[in-house]
Amino acid sequence: MKYVMVLMFVIYWMVSSLAYATSFGRREVGNIVSINDRPAICLPDNAREGFAVGGFSLTESYRRNPPSWGASLLPAGEPLKLMPGACLVFGHLPEGYKLNDFKTNEALQVLAVNRTYVFSLSSADHPTDSYEAIFCVVQTATGTLEFLQYRRLADGSQVVPSC
Repeated sequence: MKYVMVLMFVIYWMVSSLAYATSFGRREVGNIVSINDRPAICLPDNAREGFAVGGFSLTESYRRNPPSWGASLLPAGEPLKLMPGACLVFGHLPEGYKLNDFKTNEALQVLAVNRTYVFSLSSADHPTDSYEAIFCVVQTATGTLEFLQYRRLADGSQVVPSC
């Protein structure tokens, strides 16, 4: 009986320690800004620390096999370290990264008006950590493009821009 109790305690301890060993990562919201008429994803100014970028992508949302643009860090590459407030611009390929070859969909060349996109950064240090921003594209009366970001509120609801 004594051994059964010890065995049960050991099994309980092993199972409970395994349950906390897995991390689902951290998913943060980035900010979308316009830099030279292109969307850019930025770390919030109040981010706790810098973010080593392992990969990034910009994909059209709400579409099956959407056009995409993205890149991954080369094996010998030095990750781009974004500090709070720093941005990565759509179309700019930092040194040490290789454009992804999406075989199932086409490469995203230009953004279309009245479409929604997801811009995301994944961590080089912790692959399950990421920054993400959802936005839509509108054209102003002067012909310039604006990038309107979806905003999540504290109560869990979301503000969806009119595009």
